[in-house]
Amino acid sequence: MASTTQVILGGLAKLPCDVTTTQLGDKVSLVIWYREGRPSPIYSFDARETKLSKGKHWSEEQVLGTRASFKVGIKPTAILTLEQAKSTDGGAYRCRVDFQKSPTRNHMVNLTVIMPVEKVAILDEQGSHITNYILGPFNEGATVTIACVATGGNPPPRVTWWQDNTLLDESFGVIPERRVQNLLKLESLGRQHLHAVLMCLAGNSDLSPPISSAVTLNMNLRPLWVKLRGENKPLSADNTYQLECEIVGSRPPPTITWWKGSTAMKNSKDTTSAEGNMTVSILPFTPTIADSGKYLSCRAVQSLIPDSGLEDGWKLDIQHVPLVTLELGSSVNSTMIREFVDVYFECNIKSNPWIYQIRWMHNGKQLYNNVAEGTLVSNQSLVLQSVTRSRSGLYTCVASNREGDGESNPVHLDIKFTPICRPGQVRSLGAARMEPAKIACELEANPPMVNFTWKFNTSDSELTDIPTNHVVADQARSVAMYTPKTESDFGTILCWGENEIGIQKEPCVFILTPAGKPDTLSNCTVLNQTTDSLQIECMEGFDGGLPQEFSVEVYTLQRKQLISTITSSTPHFFITGLESGNTYEVVLVAVNKKGRSDPNVMATHTLKSAEKHIAYLPGILQMTPLVGAGAGGAAALLLGGALLVVRLRRRARGPRRKEARGPRQPRAPPTPRDHHNETADDKNPDIIPHGGDDEYSEEERAFEYLNRAPTRMYTVSTATHPREPPAQLLPMARFSYTCDRTKDEIAYTDIVHSGAPLPLACVPRAPPAPRQVILNDNQI
Repeated sequence: MASTTQVILGGLAKLPCDVTTTQLGDKVSLVIWYREGRPSPIYSFDARETKLSKGKHWSEEQVLGTRASFKVGIKPTAILTLEQAKSTDGGAYRCRVDFQKSPTRNHMVNLTVIMPVEKVAILDEQGSHITNYILGPFNEGATVTIACVATGGNPPPRVTWWQDNTLLDESFGVIPERRVQNLLKLESLGRQHLHAVLMCLAGNSDLSPPISSAVTLNMNLRPLWVKLRGENKPLSADNTYQLECEIVGSRPPPTITWWKGSTAMKNSKDTTSAEGNMTVSILPFTPTIADSGKYLSCRAVQSLIPDSGLEDGWKLDIQHVPLVTLELGSSVNSTMIREFVDVYFECNIKSNPWIYQIRWMHNGKQLYNNVAEGTLVSNQSLVLQSVTRSRSGLYTCVASNREGDGESNPVHLDIKFTPICRPGQVRSLGAARMEPAKIACELEANPPMVNFTWKFNTSDSELTDIPTNHVVADQARSVAMYTPKTESDFGTILCWGENEIGIQKEPCVFILTPAGKPDTLSNCTVLNQTTDSLQIECMEGFDGGLPQEFSVEVYTLQRKQLISTITSSTPHFFITGLESGNTYEVVLVAVNKKGRSDPNVMATHTLKSAEKHIAYLPGILQMTPLVGAGAGGAAALLLGGALLVVRLRRRARGPRRKEARGPRQPRAPPTPRDHHNETADDKNPDIIPHGGDDEYSEEERAFEYLNRAPTRMYTVSTATHPREPPAQLLPMARFSYTCDRTKDEIAYTDIVHSGAPLPLACVPRAPPAPRQVILNDNQI
């Protein structure tokens, strides 16, 4: 099977050779190249005794010299390359391939060496070269013939004519002296041939681009049109105008003249565009009344082309813009126009020529005929039916004719109306008892002099007057100072206004609500704990009738040192920059203008850097007998440890005689760390009380507090798990957790020094596994 390949003279020729084999483990051992007409090889590659990468190459010095190289590693085809291809390299080549196992294979390759075109020339009808490659100029309608001649090239080139990527002619022929010629004839040259680029291409191979030569056509063109710019509208007498005449399509520029009737006009100035396709002539012209009815014209002629003259003109009309005056209807009293009466205007016009349009304007916006809205436009009259205060403002009428627009004098329409509430006022206010509330009532009214009435709507829906000495008024604005003294003094306050037109129909309503300190934040939960941050979210309470914001203060639990304060518009806090594995006291409050809420105090901690999270137990644990026995042992150790700590504390305090106890005495005031009106010990159910019934020993009371009650109160850490019991956050951040006593269950937790236990769980009442119990001073 033979293949073909081409190469440009001096280029790199590539001769393919098929070296594929279908037998496993087979390889090429010997490749020999032959050229047609030569019995001996011209190139060989020998890999019989070695690897392919180390095969031996040989080439015929007289035929190939050092120009040849062979790459056998390219599969499935190896390539014999010839550098700097010569015209004598063309011909048929044979590639013989010997394999270790497969039969010998022969592959034929035909190589063609392309001789490129040497040059291309464009000649005119006389056979001469075209100067500067510009052909012409030619007048419109002329015929032109030009020739393209290509020299050299093997095979002979293909010679074609092109214009703007469009093929014009491909009829070429071979002429003596190794030349190819193509004659192009263009008849009836038109405007489309101006600056047309005619290109001749000559090429004989796809391996190299064709060579080319081009000429540009130059044309003489008659004017396409002559036009006076602008509209043919009346001119105002004794005003100076710059009349412009536009001539398009003439090449070279035409000769331009101006005429008024049969009289030539002077002082015009002509300007031609850079492309030379458009010329503008400008004539300064000051018309008089005597010019009315005369014909003003502009004429252009291309002197190189016979009968090419064109002209355009206007019949002069000397006029003026309308003169317009506006007034209210004769029956309308402009000083007392109330809402819901009818008003009409009359527009008086003097114009030459007569107007073609009247427009009515209200505060600069055009009015249209709209029966539904009560706007009736009829020629020179405007009727406004049942006017409202929105119709107040300036009115004008605008009349238009060919000369322009004439606008009338403005007429101000002043509509009187009864008071109404100004929109956008603050309608809800908060105040504390015995605190004066300043209530501002603002109205819209015309005339603006208003008498105000203030009333309070009691809970029995009765209206009581607010004394006038508590009210200050300034035209359409009034301020009442109202002091609620009891709870019944909070409610609805009403404001009316009255001017000379009438009494306000709907009062302005203000809601006065009790204002005080906001409620304490509740349900505060730690959503996330890391080694250096805490994320806390609370539920806000009543805001006290005033806008509130929220604040959190973070203290170290042991040293009571304030380390962070954060303020937020929502009760959600993200506290960062904390120390790893430390315990903190968090104080959360709501704040408004009346003060701070009672604090919500939480004890929580950050994770240790190497601390691992332990999965939370479900609410009910299923325990095997073996696990139950272990749990029982843990419970016994827990109880024993608690009783031991109680005894040690009692000894440290010294002996106490029953007869000296007596009634329980009040405790000392709380320390600053409590942030409550009572001590943390009073509210912590895990603290064993110091006084009480003498029938119980300290050990018995500890046992009772740890195990007896069906509902237990615990101081909790703020790290809340989705499976934990719901927390009711009290002043010391406690929650109660109730186990089902009918199932003989009991709640267990680990108590740490900070007072923050691990999550609680209800388990069957069996001896728990041993756990360490460490109580701080407040818990003993």
